[in-house]
Amino acid sequence: MRIVLIYKDTIVLTLNLKEAVIGQWHRIQATSSHNQRMEELGFLPLEKVKVLRRSWFSSGALVVQVGDAVFALRPCEAQMVLLEPAA
Repeated sequence: MRIVLIYKDTIVLTLNLKEAVIGQWHRIQATSSHNQRMEELGFLPLEKVKVLRRSWFSSGALVVQVGDAVFALRPCEAQMVLLEPAA
């Protein structure tokens, strides 16, 4: 699902972690709402994150790096994390 934000007359396309390009750094959106468990793991607003690897089947896990930590997430968990381009 793509979300289009308009900020100060600039269109910003956002995506979730499930849709992110492998190896490309992003930042977690400041307005992204996730559950408390994700925040305890380090998925905090404006934290840098990138997808390292995807499972070969569509319902498989994603391996992601948040800061210096590496996690495996289910696709439904990755879909909750909204991203913005890293500047």
